[in-house]
Amino acid sequence: MIILRLMLSLLILSVIPACQTSQAQQKLNDDKAKRADLHYQLGLDAIHKGAIPKAFEELLLAEKINPEQPETLDAIAYAWRLRGNNKQAEAYYKRALKAGAGSATNNNYGSLLVDLGEYEAAVKQLKTALEDPRYRNQSLAFVNLGDAYIGLKNLDDAVASYRKAHMLAADWSYPQLKEAQAYVEFNRPNYAQALYETLLRNEPNNQQALAGLISLLKQEHEEALLRQYIESFIKNTSDKLQQAWAKDELILLNKQKR
Repeated sequence: MIILRLMLSLLILSVIPACQTSQAQQKLNDDKAKRADLHYQLGLDAIHKGAIPKAFEELLLAEKINPEQPETLDAIAYAWRLRGNNKQAEAYYKRALKAGAGSATNNNYGSLLVDLGEYEAAVKQLKTALEDPRYRNQSLAFVNLGDAYIGLKNLDDAVASYRKAHMLAADWSYPQLKEAQAYVEFNRPNYAQALYETLLRNEPNNQQALAGLISLLKQEHEEALLRQYIESFIKNTSDKLQQAWAKDELILLNKQKR
């Protein structure tokens, strides 16, 4: 009995240091994660403020502390993309996905692949992003998917994707702008004009829609109609820069008429 008690005592004494070591390691890991997250948040803030060197400083420090944090790797990829280094951006997106990144990174990487002209690979990434119904930025993913289909010369699927994006974000005019641009690219000017005009009826101060319509109506030599739209835009916008831009367009239109 005495021997049994002694063995139990020794067993307990051996377990206590192991527990203490485990707790200490967990605390160390928690502190490490907190420090990495702090630098990650500071990096994101710097990106939003346009302070790219500061963003790299913070994000690379976060990566050094926690090399396999998907959000950090995704943010570094975006920072490299802002710098115009798509090769580095792609490498970090791949690392983020390997580390377990979710739909946001699939969407971001898909968008990069569209810019790189790798349209089939882009479709694959973007469809993966859209497989998760919880992903909150599905409207942007559908826009990017539409762009990928444009690259593949598939107007029907591109239009379907843009319309899904608009359905998910009815107050966001960008998907309709992309659809109108697609019609222009595929030589469907009547569809494009109708969509630009619809956008301007809903948003009379939509400069992008007017810019698209100007380009289209100039090709169609519809100067009188174009002048009406530009003058209406000037009346409807209170933004001085937009007014100046539209007035310059009128000047250019008058010069062309001469």
